[in-house]
Amino acid sequence: MTDNLIEIRDLSVAFHGQTVVRNLCLDIRPGECLALVGESGSGKSVTAHSILQLLPDSEAQTTGSIRYRSQELVGADPKTLRDLRGNRIAMIFQEPMTSLNPLHTIEKQIGETLLLHRGMGGKEAQKRILELLELVGIQKPKDRLKAYPHQLSGGQRQRVMIAMALACEPELLIADEPTTALDVTVQRKILLLLKSLQQRLGMSLLLISHDLNLVRSIAQRVCVMKAGEIVEQAPCETLFTEPKHPYSYVLLNAEPEGEALPRDERENVLEVDDLRVDFVVGGGLFQRKQYLRAVDGISLNIQRGKTLGIVGESGSGKSTLGQAILRLLDSEGSIRFQGESLDGLNQKQLRPWRRQMQVVFQDPFAVSARACRWHRSSAKGWRYIASPPLTSATTR
Repeated sequence: MTDNLIEIRDLSVAFHGQTVVRNLCLDIRPGECLALVGESGSGKSVTAHSILQLLPDSEAQTTGSIRYRSQELVGADPKTLRDLRGNRIAMIFQEPMTSLNPLHTIEKQIGETLLLHRGMGGKEAQKRILELLELVGIQKPKDRLKAYPHQLSGGQRQRVMIAMALACEPELLIADEPTTALDVTVQRKILLLLKSLQQRLGMSLLLISHDLNLVRSIAQRVCVMKAGEIVEQAPCETLFTEPKHPYSYVLLNAEPEGEALPRDERENVLEVDDLRVDFVVGGGLFQRKQYLRAVDGISLNIQRGKTLGIVGESGSGKSTLGQAILRLLDSEGSIRFQGESLDGLNQKQLRPWRRQMQVVFQDPFAVSARACRWHRSSAKGWRYIASPPLTSATTR
């Protein structure tokens, strides 16, 4: 019997004849954290998906061997893989909005894992779901049980994905950029949670991350990938202090470079005064409506060539503020762009201004009402795609 939990030998993956992972070999030992690092497109996520055989057979050609406790996974039958996925081997996906089912509540989606692999249902399952939501830092978990994915912020959706992955206390947890959507205060909490679960359960962790500080604080070993190949494997501290491969050295010493654009201190491009956004959170036909103030009296200005950073925890109102400034949400207060007032304009009148005010949304894979409204009003000919309406929880 092997001492390794996972053994990968000569793994190669090609899409339509183009090889993206080439002759990869690595081991994951019981109870260790192995980090897989490298630039985007180096093959990290493809390697992780290959372990659970999640790559579509019609598009991916996989060769080589992947063994879990000496059991071959490449070419394994569907029942074998179904018993492993979410049970003995679980995964935290990078894009939670595309991984969660938009038609099912959070309670149902986590509960499905517990029912399938643990036979839990009813109050027993609900109790376990609440415990998991509390573990990953979801505030007021009882209020989130009946929520749908579009009613949660990006950080909250990521935490729900982590809760689902931990539901059955797996032997191996594959974490593909697990803290991408989380604010810095929650990142540390999730990191400590993963480390404590490792110690309590003896769980192995395959961590895929661009955050080298995160890797250094949690990993025992690190594999560096470049162009589909592992170019260096080493204990964590050894890699950070004495990298051997030239690419590892470049990766560890990469820092953003550049100079700030010259700016005119006298000209304000954007001026916002006393901006407020309220959401309806309760009430009905015979009940009085209740409101949640998501943005309360914000005033700011941005000068030409200047960058203004808005930081805060998930749910603090950052995204809501940005959408209100772009007039994607109803708001009260004054919004002036290049000296012209935008807060009283209708959608047709806003079109010329939206050519000069662009947005990069938080989740590029999620088709949302915000993106549809934006493209519909800023580019003639875009087709409107129906999606769930914005609610109070969308940007909290």
